[in-house]
Amino acid sequence: MIVRLNTDIVAGLFGLLFAAVLWFPRSDLGRLSIIFPRAILMLTVVVAVALIVKGFIKPQGRQVEIAGSPRRLLVVMVGFFVWWFAMGQLGFAVTTTVAIFLLTWYLARVQGPVSPRRLLQWVPIILVLVGAFYLTFTRVLGVRLPSGLFF
Repeated sequence: MIVRLNTDIVAGLFGLLFAAVLWFPRSDLGRLSIIFPRAILMLTVVVAVALIVKGFIKPQGRQVEIAGSPRRLLVVMVGFFVWWFAMGQLGFAVTTTVAIFLLTWYLARVQGPVSPRRLLQWVPIILVLVGAFYLTFTRVLGVRLPSGLFF
């Protein structure tokens, strides 16, 4: 599917939306912990507004080709939002494991049916991947990940 649009305005609007989504839950952070994220949010807003202004002052329409199925793209986007919201309820490890497994299965179906044997082959790979992310964030970077019902 080929869409003609002003990518500066679209990117600026997405930047503002992204900053707005990250702005509201910031009250959980301490006074010193919020300095860097607030600076990044402000920088994101400045760049987004600059893109929107540029898009109106010097508009350039570009043809954007969206490869693949728009339905599949929408399902994956919605899946990421569901994963994000479910993480607070179920925890990072469980939600991410299920999300990556379902995403892999959904995208692999494009090439045809996925056998149960192939699904079982993915389990250790996904567990190692999620474990590596978990350990990297918690041990190396010192980031507290959401812990819900499970962990």
